[in-house]
Amino acid sequence: MYDLGALIRSLRKERKITQKKLGEMLDVTEGTISKYEANTMTPPFETLRSIASIFNVSMDTLCGMKHQGTLSTHGLTEAQTETVKALVDAYRIKNAQTGRQLTHEQYAVLGKITAELTK
Repeated sequence: MYDLGALIRSLRKERKITQKKLGEMLDVTEGTISKYEANTMTPPFETLRSIASIFNVSMDTLCGMKHQGTLSTHGLTEAQTETVKALVDAYRIKNAQTGRQLTHEQYAVLGKITAELTK
């Protein structure tokens, strides 16, 4: 049986975040977080979106569905977000690689990442 409260608690504890800190991040009280974890209160949709972003999980994961490999760009600059999107697009290309060699496009994306990280 799916247990959203247990999932929130597990994600929070894995990242060593207190209920109080998570409440501050979500702009709710520690008591509200406790109610979410006890399944006596269900977070509204916008709060679920924030929880997904904070813990870098998909909404599917929070809803008990199979994880589809979501990556949060929360807190990144616009340039960093664009670089991450380019990286994801470059590595999703099917059959673009021969063996284990990277394509020219993939090397270019890695170059962008290196440039962004050295700023």
